[in-house]
This record gives sequence, structure tokens and C-alpha cells, in this order.
Amino acid sequence: MYASKIDVYKNVVTHTWTLNTELMNSIANAFVVCGVIYCIDSSSAKTTTINFAYDTKTGKQWNPNIRYERAYGVSYMVNYNPREKVLYAWDYRLQVTHSLTFRTSSK
Repeated sequence: MYASKIDVYKNVVTHTWTLNTELMNSIANAFVVCGVIYCIDSSSAKTTTINFAYDTKTGKQWNPNIRYERAYGVSYMVNYNPREKVLYAWDYRLQVTHSLTFRTSSK
């Protein structure tokens, strides 16, 4: 999978990352929070996981193994709003929000 950062004022790609996602079975959706790209395993399972993360600043990747539940069963276009600290998704033709809470790692 490739991810690119775009300078919205100049309309140019400023950086592109190649993500090694070979260990994942599938990637249905991805979203970015504070420079970390998170991938959701399935778009149609009611309960699935966020099972891939890549930090664009450090180049580290890991499996956060975060449970992701859908209210209606199918979600598309998952995006994070940093002002509201909310994850927006279209879930079976309805817009839903997921409030997020972050904690820092002790590592």
C-alpha cells in the first residue's frame, strides 16, 4: 500500500510512503491520526480490528489490535477529524461517529 502527503496550498505530493502490509489478510479502510496511518481489516464484518499502524515520522509499523465495531455492519470512507477527536464513517448509508481517546505508550 502507498500513502502520500499532499501540500494542499501548492497541490503537490511532498512525500510518499510504501507500507509493508504483507502480514495482513486484507485492508478495507485506512485513516490517519497524528501522522499514524491505521488500517481496518474488513469493511463488512460487524466486528473487526484495526490491525495495522504505520508511524510516518519514525517509520515504525505494528499491529495495534484495536477492536472496531460497526453499528450496521458495513462501513466506508473512514476519516478522522482532529478538531473534534472523532472518527467519521459511512456505515450502511448512515454517517456514524466514534469518539477516540488516546493514551501515550510507556515504551
